[in-house]
Amino acid sequence: MSTNHSTTKQAYHHLSEAERGKMEAYLSEGLKPAEIAKRLSRNRSTIYRELKRGTVRQVKQINGKKVYYEQYVAETAQIRYSEGRKGSYYLKLEKVSEAFLLAFTEAMQAKPRIHSVDTFAYSYKLEHPEEVVPSTKTLYNYIHQGLLDIKPIDLPKVVRIRKKTKSRPSTKKYLGTSIEKRPDDINDRSTFGHWEIDSVLGLKTAGEPSIMTLVERQTRFALTIKLPKKRAEYVNQAVLDYMESYPIKSITADNGSEFALLSDLEGVDIYFAHAYSSHERGTNENFNGLLREFIPKGVSLKGLTLDDLEMYTQAINDKPRRIHNYQSSKKLFELAQTV
Repeated sequence: MSTNHSTTKQAYHHLSEAERGKMEAYLSEGLKPAEIAKRLSRNRSTIYRELKRGTVRQVKQINGKKVYYEQYVAETAQIRYSEGRKGSYYLKLEKVSEAFLLAFTEAMQAKPRIHSVDTFAYSYKLEHPEEVVPSTKTLYNYIHQGLLDIKPIDLPKVVRIRKKTKSRPSTKKYLGTSIEKRPDDINDRSTFGHWEIDSVLGLKTAGEPSIMTLVERQTRFALTIKLPKKRAEYVNQAVLDYMESYPIKSITADNGSEFALLSDLEGVDIYFAHAYSSHERGTNENFNGLLREFIPKGVSLKGLTLDDLEMYTQAINDKPRRIHNYQSSKKLFELAQTV
């Protein structure tokens, strides 16, 4: 008996209503997901996702007591699948509003650029509900397929996205109080006035100026200042100057040498992240990434004017943010100061 091994890649298709019925029957027989996947000629992960979609909480009486349990129900899974597919379709470019495409292109190529792809699409839909506007994902598809005048290079953060590399082990190097001792109300962003600090460089050569960035964790509002050199005394003086005008209760820093004297400051709590753990200061790292659109790596900061730096920072602070329900960091920061 010969076996035919086909090398043709099979086109993916969604689970049918009949397959969902079989799944429910197989589960009632006590079959495991791996065996069900084999019987339905499906990938094991497909079965696990389907179980998650169609599992509901049930109740039954045992000896006069209510007992709750979870069970996969094919009918429920099919309803949830059908509901999810209602809004799922690929919008053809010719159906999109021409006025939107023109405005979108201008907004993405503006200098400085305030909107992201997502925030512009959201804002435009609010102002022009009668026009056909594609989703954020569809707009990115258009860009990557070369269907618009916008190129990925016009959106620097898209170009920089890379797969995560293997993380390095964290070491116990601190210049002061560890982030492990930072209170919960700072960690969960429930209180206002707690900041993250970092440095942004141009050229990595001696005598080069640097930019100090401070970002408030709750509102994501940022402050920036150009420093003559990347040195601890300049950083401390800049922080002291900001403390006179802004509510700065705590600052979280990395273990860079320019932050070695931060713990000497009075009237502010200082915390230090683990080495090689930039995710512990993700708010600041994200801001630095946005700033890199205007100040790329490898370019000297000597020619950067204070007016230009202020303009770039204001553009980011004025940017509508999805994490803030499309409100700007500046607006939320101003509101927080009035509470």
